[in-house]
Order: sequence, then C-alpha cells, then structure tokens
Amino acid sequence: MSPISTVASPLAAVSAPKPPKAGKVSLPNGQPELAALAEAAAVAWAASALPALLWCSKAQLTQMAAAYLASLGTADLAADPLSSTAQRLRALDQEVGASLKFVKNYLLEEFGKAGAKAHYEEFGIQAAGGTLPTARPARAASLSKLLAALKTYKLDQNKYGAAYWQPLAAEYAQLAQESSTIRQTAAGEVGTKNQQEKPLRQVLRALRLSIRANFPDTFAAEQRRFGFLAESF
Repeated sequence: MSPISTVASPLAAVSAPKPPKAGKVSLPNGQPELAALAEAAAVAWAASALPALLWCSKAQLTQMAAAYLASLGTADLAADPLSSTAQRLRALDQEVGASLKFVKNYLLEEFGKAGAKAHYEEFGIQAAGGTLPTARPARAASLSKLLAALKTYKLDQNKYGAAYWQPLAAEYAQLAQESSTIRQTAAGEVGTKNQQEKPLRQVLRALRLSIRANFPDTFAAEQRRFGFLAESF
C-alpha cells in the first residue's frame, strides 16, 4: 500500500482574497449634506462603468439631485420673510399685553368690578384670564372688537383709545394675514422637499449596495469616489 500523500492540493493553498473591511457608511441626516452627496454621486455614476439600476437610470439620479437641491433653496426662500414678520408680531403682542390693562382700568372706572368683567367679551377680552386670544387670527379679530367697543362706549378719546388702537389693530391684522400666507407657502415648499427626499435616499442606498456588489475588492475606495464618506456623516 502506498503511503498517503501529505502534499496539499494546490487549490487548497490558494485562499480567496479577503475584501477590505468597510467603514460604517450611511446617508447623512442633514438635508444640505444629503443634497451634496446626491450631486456627487450623480456625477460619479455618470462617468463610471457601473451599470444603471433596473428602476433608476443615471440621468434620473442627476435630475433627482438637481430637483432636491433646488427645493431646499425654494423652501428657505419661502420661509425667510416669516422671520421679520414673526418678530414684529411678537413685539406687537408684547405691546398689546402691556396696554390692555389700561382699557381694563377704563372699564373698571366706568362699570365697576362686576360690570367691567361683564363687558369683557364685547371688548374682545377673554373672561378667563382677562387677555386677548393668543391665536393670531383670533387676536386680530379681537383688536377690531376692542376698537369698536371703545367707540361705542365713548372711551375712544382716552389716551389708550381709538388713536392708539387703530394703527395697532390695522398693522396686526395685516401682519397676521401675511404670516398665514407665508406659512402656507413655506409648508407647501417644505412638503415638496420632503416628498423628494424619500425616493432620493432609496436610490442612494441602492447605489451604495451596487458599488459594493460590483467592486468587491475596491468598494470602499469606490464609495468614497461616489461621495459616500463615512467619516463625514
């Protein structure tokens, strides 16, 4: 009987190359960062031999990236005027709160303690708390009621009468309407941006996996070339 050979098979000596360890690559949470990644990935994919996805072409990602970036700017522009309007409304709210006490004093002098509170509603003042409504549209309406009641009860010539409340009520009503319009516009733009974000993330996740599948030995470098920088996210 011949001795059992101890020579290993040549194939057994050849081990499959181990792929490099992948860093934890994920998509950025920030929207500007996501837009930057999408643009970089679209450019790299267009120039790469990496094939298109069955459900998304290279051109489609380019279009999606551009549309998402534009939506970020549009949403910011839509919300930008709100800052100055909101700031002025906050200032007017403080002024209303400080000046309303004088009107309440007029009512106290005119009708007594019980009678003053009985007239609050007519002056747009809430019985609970003795303040105007906090919601902007309701407060604008209450300021109009306050102004009308001052005239009805001949209190409009007082220091905090018609001359004081008329311009304040007019400005408040205008700003409250502007704020509502701006918020609606901004909400629409933000909604558009958010609707675009989910499919964009889906494509980028699939593209990252495609890179790994098609470049098993160099996928880490390829992912970086496409903009997937783990250290940045």
